[in-house]
Amino acid sequence: MKKTLALLLVLLMTAPSVISCGNAADETTADTSAVQETAAEETETQLTDDIPEMDYEGYGFTILTSTTQTQHAITAINEQTGDILNDAMYERTQFIAEKYNIVFNDDYVPGASDAALSAFTNSVQAGDSAYDLAMLLERRAFAMTHEGYFIDVSTLEYVNLDKPWWFQDVNETINFSDAVYLTYGSANIGLYDMTHVLCFNKNMITNLNLEVPYDLVLEGTWTIDKLQEMGSTAMQDLNGDGVWAEEDIYGMVGATNALPVNFLAAARQRTIDKSSDAEIEIRLLTNPLIEEIFTRVSDMCWETGFWYTKSTDSNTYWHTDNYFQKDQALFADLTFYGTITLRDMESDFGIVPFPKYTAEQENYGVMVEAGTRTMTMPTTAAKPELSGAVLETLHWLSWKDVMPAYYEVTLKQKVSRDSVSAQMLDLIMDSICYDLGMTMFCDHIKDPIFSTLFKGNKREYVSTATKKIPAIEAAIAAARGE
Repeated sequence: MKKTLALLLVLLMTAPSVISCGNAADETTADTSAVQETAAEETETQLTDDIPEMDYEGYGFTILTSTTQTQHAITAINEQTGDILNDAMYERTQFIAEKYNIVFNDDYVPGASDAALSAFTNSVQAGDSAYDLAMLLERRAFAMTHEGYFIDVSTLEYVNLDKPWWFQDVNETINFSDAVYLTYGSANIGLYDMTHVLCFNKNMITNLNLEVPYDLVLEGTWTIDKLQEMGSTAMQDLNGDGVWAEEDIYGMVGATNALPVNFLAAARQRTIDKSSDAEIEIRLLTNPLIEEIFTRVSDMCWETGFWYTKSTDSNTYWHTDNYFQKDQALFADLTFYGTITLRDMESDFGIVPFPKYTAEQENYGVMVEAGTRTMTMPTTAAKPELSGAVLETLHWLSWKDVMPAYYEVTLKQKVSRDSVSAQMLDLIMDSICYDLGMTMFCDHIKDPIFSTLFKGNKREYVSTATKKIPAIEAAIAAARGE
């Protein structure tokens, strides 16, 4: 690998090691050229998977996955297309195949996530070795960790979870015992895909003579008050009939199942806290700020004309994207993967994190959406030592080669339209706060509490959360194997 790319990695690929919480603004801007040069050299000579070449005599290696329209799901790419991300993944496949003398079968894609899960459980229960690794829907796999389906990858000779290509904080959060059954690392592009950003229409900002969100973010003054003020300015009942309908202009668009909880993450509030000693605290009722933020966001969004709510059932990404692209909303809540739909948008747009709750808040916060695929290894894997070696090399090569293609080219060059947007992407990836209540316990917290209340324009937060606590406690106990 050339030194220039190695240096790029040192400068840009810090996101995986701090993906749970971080603060890009705290990083020094001092001249570090000597340190960078040394780090680049060390990247070339030291940061490898530390696994020798091995000969598995053409063994057919199969990774189970499932189709999805919300993230990159296929891991073993066996065909070049000319797209830089696809081809980086293709080169990764070829490197691993040659290193271990194996042949990657096409990822088995039986359909949606439930179909993949069924194929996985049926295979393990039958005792067959159809799959060497499996990418499963995170919350479904999470509920299975004490049922004997997965190998503890931390026990495998060639897996080193301390390496920077593993998302260490997330892995510690999602595994409730010393065993590591579920993992995320640089090969899990879906975790990046499902990270939320706030897009703004730059043309509307200019035409309305509003402050530039970029400046507010960098000054640390990008708050929910500012967003509400700017969004309210953008609202227009174009035909003056007093009815907010499809043809009008709104302050914001966003899906009901994600918009309100984005503001919780932006305020760096978690619904569930898990300490380093595995103590788990449900904070829905013990942290009054959670209710306060939810109520504030609900009041703001349901204010006439601020949020597009023609039909709350249809207020999903494939509807709201169109409104943003047609200059009918100043702001739009999208995932990184969702921003791909904006490549053909005529008006210029920018990307920023969701705003802080108050200006006094030190860091920005960013939400990872539920629905990502976590990497697992079935207990029936035919060659666990090979699966472990492939797993480690897969994440190493993703950290080294694939993520620069995804992050630098696919996001920064193809999606973002200016250099400041690219700077915002770095800040966003360094500000992620992973909340179990939005991911692994999504079915018990995010959807039945926040999404349901927000969709119905209801404010019965305390009573609703109180009713759900027993089920949440039971789900946590089950996840701990109790």
